[in-house]
Amino acid sequence: MSTVELRRRSNAATADRASASSRGGIIGSSSAASSSTSSTRRGGLSAKALLESSPSHDGIVLKLHVPALYPFLPTCLQRLLASQWLNVLHLSPRWAERHLILLGKYCYRFTDTSASSPKGSPVPMEAINVRIYDRGDDDLDDMRFIWDYLPPGCSAVFTVSTFGKTQYFAVSAREEATTWINSLREARQAAITRSMGHASHVPYPKSWEYYDALGTSLVNQKNRIRNRLEESNMKQMEMSSFSDAAGPMPRGYYG
Repeated sequence: MSTVELRRRSNAATADRASASSRGGIIGSSSAASSSTSSTRRGGLSAKALLESSPSHDGIVLKLHVPALYPFLPTCLQRLLASQWLNVLHLSPRWAERHLILLGKYCYRFTDTSASSPKGSPVPMEAINVRIYDRGDDDLDDMRFIWDYLPPGCSAVFTVSTFGKTQYFAVSAREEATTWINSLREARQAAITRSMGHASHVPYPKSWEYYDALGTSLVNQKNRIRNRLEESNMKQMEMSSFSDAAGPMPRGYYG
């Protein structure tokens, strides 16, 4: 999808929501809050329900997906995997369209605005670090190859890092990346301030509180699944090590 189309769709979606918000009146009114809360309880963590709750920021970006071992391969092998014959195996980096929605204390990723649930775990704002990269920046360490795969029309990349994991998002220009960075930093500061109990005087939409609770529940669910997988992998490694150390099992009498 071209950058012009990405920007057109993002701007159109923003304009539609702004128009709907102006017709609906002030969010802080009791009637609006009641209506918003009831709609979120019906919609859950769907993209549509989140967008109807006046998020801090949202828009279409391209998210980078990189095979686990790719950054550590020699350049010649990276180029081979990216060749026309092997590209269909998805062994090289690729960009996938995502709709990011920043609301409350989390940033959610969706495949599109009709998605009924987020992709992956919501990103907690309190723990993030963000940064902008321009085409040509050479301080990406093992990720310098992303400039070779940058989608046509995109010239800037911003990153969102948390708990040792970094996600890369491509946008059309540095100005768009700067908007995302500023919005994410403001959301981080607001989340930290609220967690410290210093924002009791700042109005906070009831619907956002509801979504924060759903987001936290989803994060905890994803963490439990990941922990179980890690425990299972660890047990398998321990059993494999024990088997190697003990040698072949003795054969029975009738072996």
